[in-house]
Amino acid sequence: MPVLAAGLFAVLAAGQLTLAVRCVLRIRRTGDRLPIVPALVCAALAYDNAVLAAGYRIGAGPVLESWSVPRFVAHIVLTPLLMPWACAAAARAGVGWAHSAWVRVAVWGTTVAVIVLGVFGELTPLTLEPREWAGTVRYTTAHASVAGVLPPVVTVLVVLVAAVAVWRVRDYRLWTVTTVIMTVVSAAMPPVLVTNCAELVFTAGVVATAMWLSRPDETAPGWCR
Repeated sequence: MPVLAAGLFAVLAAGQLTLAVRCVLRIRRTGDRLPIVPALVCAALAYDNAVLAAGYRIGAGPVLESWSVPRFVAHIVLTPLLMPWACAAAARAGVGWAHSAWVRVAVWGTTVAVIVLGVFGELTPLTLEPREWAGTVRYTTAHASVAGVLPPVVTVLVVLVAAVAVWRVRDYRLWTVTTVIMTVVSAAMPPVLVTNCAELVFTAGVVATAMWLSRPDETAPGWCR
């Protein structure tokens, strides 16, 4: 079981890395900046899963603890950037309200507020402790806090609003479906492996949407509709 769990985390890391590379290739080919945030988020999640996979071999100790710190920094700082990204994606898709300056200011204000709350409530100071799951070892925060939970919750909700708006305007369903899956899984608070599987589904939807919107004709493949 430990080997299986570690192997699954490694597969998830490979999946996230593939998505990140896909974004980078699109950026290099087209110069479009829309895939930048998805690339950063996917790269961070690839690292997150890689560290979880490595924990089985490394075990608890200073090495795994130091490798775990960037996981939490990325979680607090990078994840909320999907909110302004979602607003920009919705605007490009033709959603009227997403073009509003007031909406952009509100989204960026929420993003900054969530990041600041996370930094001061979760990262200063960051206290980690080892925990085991299915024979694997990972470091988690020593205490649960609103500052740690809020960034992903608020982010997914804002992304969901944007995704539904794009569905209504452009009949593009994939982004909404993958975001709903992430929302439901997050609310259920399942084991970390299940949550990370949902993250891969979610980021796949985000990347697919970025690829669609960066195409010259912005025409979604039939299976996305």
